[in-house]
Amino acid sequence: MDEIPTEISIFKDAIMDDNVLIQVDAIKRLPALAATMDAERTREELIPCLANCVDALTDEPSFNLAEQLERLVPFVGGKDHVGILLDILVKLACEDELIVRERAVESMKNICGSLDKEQCEKSFFPVIEGMIASDWFTTKCSAGCLIAMAYEKMSPEKQAELRNFFRNLIQDESPMVRRSSGTSLIDFISVLDEEVIKSEFVPVFDNLAQDDQDSVRTIAVDVGIAISKKLKDFEVYEYLLPTFKQLSEDESWRVRQRIAFAIHEINNSEKNREEITKIYSKCVSDEESEVRVYAGKNLYKFTINVLETFKKEDDWQNKFEKYFEENIAREIHLMLRDPNDDVRLALSTNILSLSAILQDDCFNTNILPLVIDALENEEFMPFKENMLKNLNSLPTNVDITKSLKSIRSVIQNLIENSQMHWRTRRNLLVAFMHISKTATSEFFDHNLKFFYQYLLNDPIYSIRRTAPLILPLLVKQFGMTWAKESLFPIFEPFSSDPRYLFRFTALFAIEELLEPTLDCDRESDGKDGKYLTDFKEIIQQSDKSIETLAKIVKLNDKLCAKLASYDFTECSNPQDNLKFYAEDTLENLRKEQKFVIFSVSRDELTDCYLEGVLRMLDQNFMHVIKELLEDSTQNVQDRTKQTVTLVKRFCGRVKQEADEDWVQEAFKRLSEDDLKKIEEEVNAEPSEENVSECETIDCEMVEAISDEQNENNDEQNENDGQNNNSVSDECDDVPKEDKK
Repeated sequence: MDEIPTEISIFKDAIMDDNVLIQVDAIKRLPALAATMDAERTREELIPCLANCVDALTDEPSFNLAEQLERLVPFVGGKDHVGILLDILVKLACEDELIVRERAVESMKNICGSLDKEQCEKSFFPVIEGMIASDWFTTKCSAGCLIAMAYEKMSPEKQAELRNFFRNLIQDESPMVRRSSGTSLIDFISVLDEEVIKSEFVPVFDNLAQDDQDSVRTIAVDVGIAISKKLKDFEVYEYLLPTFKQLSEDESWRVRQRIAFAIHEINNSEKNREEITKIYSKCVSDEESEVRVYAGKNLYKFTINVLETFKKEDDWQNKFEKYFEENIAREIHLMLRDPNDDVRLALSTNILSLSAILQDDCFNTNILPLVIDALENEEFMPFKENMLKNLNSLPTNVDITKSLKSIRSVIQNLIENSQMHWRTRRNLLVAFMHISKTATSEFFDHNLKFFYQYLLNDPIYSIRRTAPLILPLLVKQFGMTWAKESLFPIFEPFSSDPRYLFRFTALFAIEELLEPTLDCDRESDGKDGKYLTDFKEIIQQSDKSIETLAKIVKLNDKLCAKLASYDFTECSNPQDNLKFYAEDTLENLRKEQKFVIFSVSRDELTDCYLEGVLRMLDQNFMHVIKELLEDSTQNVQDRTKQTVTLVKRFCGRVKQEADEDWVQEAFKRLSEDDLKKIEEEVNAEPSEENVSECETIDCEMVEAISDEQNENNDEQNENDGQNNNSVSDECDDVPKEDKK
């Protein structure tokens, strides 16, 4: 028993110490200290000590005390004695520092949640009543947060008093109290009966909408939306829409902006949609651009909201689209012609998403021509970038290449004018992947390959680092045969580029082919291997598959033998942070990526990805690796060793699967002549026939961007990247470009 007073004395000294860290540490040990005492001594000695000290505490100790007090409920004698804890929390709930008040209110809510109705009414009603009567506006702000939480645990008489308290808070002379109470009213509405809302709180909503402070009127918008969700359609029309209309014409643009931001949340219906659409139209035509910006951002959500009002009608889809054409399409036209760049930019983030809710004919008639026109004629680069980046929102049956007069000229214009917006060029990779879904390999060769090659040569490292990500996807889309002839030759010259950082590009390509960053997860299909598992099923149906399997195994054995001659300590994975360089481009590429890169179907046996990669390693890329291992720059040598390590790991995994019993059993079905023919094919020298010449990066577009400008942009954009978290001190492993 003698130890307990000593512990309290130590606590008192610690909590009154000048060092904040000592105070915080003592407060965090409160539950442990209370556990060593009985409930009576805790109530009589420890809690009074806290009550006496609370006024002297600074913000951090006060915050921690508010956090610990709710944990003391079991140690003060249970729920019947929470009043002594609430007294301290009330003091904390009137502090000037917002985070302290919020934490105190949260603790009070948690305590209230653990009480039954009788205990809550006994403990909390007097607390709320006292806080409402306080002269301090901070205490009143906190009181409004507690009313909604305690309301359902009160008797009808006390509930009526609480509602009266709330109405008094809403009319308080302090704008801060009115604003805080308005925010709390949003939660309070959810626990009120419909009749009470109509009789008592619709007038409160009207009063908020007429407040002389625009910050309060802004909150009125959210209060009205909360009320609309509790009322019937005709009641929303009768009680709320006139006030919403008034708010949409408010003298403060911040209030009108809030309407534009939240209009899709108003409880819409057949009876209300005309008025709500008129309100949206006002936002679209507002004199303040910030209001129009939010109308543009909200286009898709607003259209969804309107769509829901038609779903109870017969032939609702056609009726909705007719309404869309007559009322919403014209607003889209207005926003696309808006003189403010930010308005058009906001619209570009979601206009293509309308394809998910409109039928093809309606979309192709009303939206697609606008998209085409914008891509061809819009001069604001971020707008055009957004449109290209979001092409993956288009339906798969929309071939944009047939609609654009010249997608090549659009992309060229974008690149020419993006020297100060290098992320725009990087996001072209997303557009390339979407266009490739509906285009042919010939279209890619004639219209996109040159620009892809240009991005691989871009002066910004982040673009060069990200561009190889789509290589395996293009190979999977158009086939390995096409890639050998058209795409792979682009990468080989990088191994001899005089700028050593550009020589890395060849290594990035090899790494992506072997371990694609954008590969879909194979584990979800329940198969027990990544590379050869599909052959298990195919070999039962086709002998051709066994020949392809044999070629893969032979090529892999040949590579393993070559790799055995590379004698150096294996390196860890590459140190550069790909997500850091690719930023949101990486996520945008992942959104619509459906390929399992190493999967094989019967149709792909003659153009197998795995076989093609192994053959290109054997015939082309191993030569590149050997050349770079002997590079004069140590950084290139080190990175090449990392790539060799990855190749070894890749071949080792393929061999591990190839050594399984089912593979060896399958080979027994091949004759000696078949095996001999496969062996000859594997060991044959590579043919240079049918290899297309790469388009040279020397055209009018590049001539227009002089070498001097490129060097200036390189330095400036790299510095911009540092300031914008794309290339920063985190990238010390990526030195400046070699100027030799």
